[in-house]
Amino acid sequence: MLLCSPILHIVLFYDRISMCKTGANHSDRPGRIAAVEKQVELRFNNFRINYFKANGYPSKSMNHYHAHDTYEFFYLCNGERFYYISGQDYCVKRGDVVLINRNVIHKTRPTNVPDYERIVLQIPHDFLAPDDPDDLDLTECFSYSTPVISLERKNQSIIESILLNILDEMQNEAAGFKSIVRAQITQALVFIHRHALSGNHKLIQETYVHKKIHDVVAYIGSNHMNEIALANLAEHFHISKSHLARTFKKVTGLTIVEYLNSVRITYAKKLLRNTEMSISQISSETGFNNVSHFDRTFKKLTGCSPSHFRKLQNGDYSIFMDI
Repeated sequence: MLLCSPILHIVLFYDRISMCKTGANHSDRPGRIAAVEKQVELRFNNFRINYFKANGYPSKSMNHYHAHDTYEFFYLCNGERFYYISGQDYCVKRGDVVLINRNVIHKTRPTNVPDYERIVLQIPHDFLAPDDPDDLDLTECFSYSTPVISLERKNQSIIESILLNILDEMQNEAAGFKSIVRAQITQALVFIHRHALSGNHKLIQETYVHKKIHDVVAYIGSNHMNEIALANLAEHFHISKSHLARTFKKVTGLTIVEYLNSVRITYAKKLLRNTEMSISQISSETGFNNVSHFDRTFKKLTGCSPSHFRKLQNGDYSIFMDI
């Protein structure tokens, strides 16, 4: 039995049996048995920890591109998962850690392997600020050119123990639990960084090209509410338009317009969940020049209109979480 199993005593976000329907998605092929799914969501401020387990084939997947303004720490307790990050496909297996930088567009999809269990942390930037400027910059953990770190069994046990402790602290909310959670996040990242630099794991340092595109990605993430055009980006980063467009597509798997729209829609979803702003206000706030363009783009990327998305938030919030 996996070390992650004790998580199940926590109050569940949902606990249901989902019948798979016929369709093109890996998890929707006919003849597959129902999946018993369990999910837990705990958070404070901008930090979030989410646990998901499906015995059988998961009924849903995060099959559209999305991004976060937080750092993502994904740990696979059981099963397999395809991750698509920065133009590359990765088959993530039991005991693997996936580290995704802020505002990096990605998506996941299921494989043909049943029984899926994972833990995801969404970590705000201020959690990773070092107390000592000469100490390790923990954000480096999210800038490896390979985002997938494979752990040996003994190291899996260490990471699983840390994640279980975080869940326990978040559930009980004892005095000082926030400080404990931040300390354990630091412990997990330092452990993984040391492992990545050891002889047990081949770490490929980020190339200049990847660093330049990462800078472009960060710029888009911080300025997505403003007008952004290829010519402006090329001038800002002192790169020719053709080279920037070609390199950006090669590294991220998306054109600059596709990436910009994904970032804007991700931010729009956050505003739809957490504010009472009108659709028109959100459209303007996220950088769209008119509501109809916003509505079309939102529906193309999420499968529903902004107003319908907002209504769904009062029901099954997990529909739009990373599965």
